[in-house]
Amino acid sequence: MKKECEIVQDLLFGYQDKTLHEASKELVEEHLKTCEDCRKIFSEMQKEEDTNENNEEIDYLKNINKKVKKKNKLLIIVGVILGIIVLLNIGIFAYYYSEAGKVQIYLNDDIKEEQIENIKNLITNIDENAKIKYFSKEDSLNQMKEKFKSNENLLSGYGGENNPLPAFLEVDTSIENAKKIETKMQSIEGVKKITGSFDSNPYLFMFSKVMVEM
Repeated sequence: MKKECEIVQDLLFGYQDKTLHEASKELVEEHLKTCEDCRKIFSEMQKEEDTNENNEEIDYLKNINKKVKKKNKLLIIVGVILGIIVLLNIGIFAYYYSEAGKVQIYLNDDIKEEQIENIKNLITNIDENAKIKYFSKEDSLNQMKEKFKSNENLLSGYGGENNPLPAFLEVDTSIENAKKIETKMQSIEGVKKITGSFDSNPYLFMFSKVMVEM
C-alpha cells in the first residue's frame, strides 16, 4: 500500500464527517480522483453510513410508533372508563328521579274512610297525575314478611288484631311534588308519619337501595 494511501485512508473518517482542515481535505479529494482503491473504501464507508442512518431512522420511527400506540391505548382505556362513569351517573340519576318521588304516608289505626279520601284529594290537588296506592295493615305485614323471607318465623306471631304495622298510602309523583305533599301532610289528621327519599343524595339513595336488595 502506498504511503499516501495510508495517510488518506486515515483521513477518510474525518473527511466523511467534514471535520478536516482545508489542506487535509484538499489532499484527500485530490487523492480520491486518482486512486481507485481509496475511492472504493470511501464508497463502502458512505454506504455503511447511509445504512446506519436508515437504521437509526427506522428505529426512531419504531419508537414513535410504539409511543403513539401506547398513547392511543391509554386514550381508549381512559375513554372507556369515562364512558362507564358517564353511563353510571346517567343511570343513577335516572333511577333517582324515577324512584325518589315516592312518598309513604302512614295512617293511624283509627283513621276513617272519609279522612283517607280527603288525603287522596289533597294529594291530587298538588299533582293530578300522582299514582296513589292504598296498603292495608295486612298488606304491610305481608310486605314485611316478604322482606324477612328467610326469617319469616320471626313474624309468625303477628296478624289480625296483633298486627303492629300501620296501613299506608304510597304516592308516586315527582320529587318536587313529593316535597309539597310531605309539607301538606304534616298537619293532616289521621296521618301518623310520612317518609320519602326526595331529599336524599342520588348516590346515597342508590347505595341504600342496593343494600336493601342485598
